Amino acid sequence: MHEDEGSTPDKLQAMLDVIARSEPASGSGQADLGRLQADAAKAANVLIEFYGDAALERAKLIERRSPRSHFARLVTAEISRRGRLPPRS
Repeated sequence: MHEDEGSTPDKLQAMLDVIARSEPASGSGQADLGRLQADAAKAANVLIEFYGDAALERAKLIERRSPRSHFARLVTAEISRRGRLPPRS
């Protein structure tokens, strides 16, 4: 399912809200990294659900819009790591 550039589905907007507040708090260290990685995997699933094969492109767009967000880079890396997505049934 593809949304045009101006509209944002509710689940995707929720993910974007998570990105906005997911910068690690200083001093929390390893626990924050594990939480961010788990959240990035969930966010990657949301992008894949909504955009299918275009999920990587969308993740890169979000990363460009949030250039200082480590979380946005984690989401892009997670989608890239998964490689080519199987066709939807």
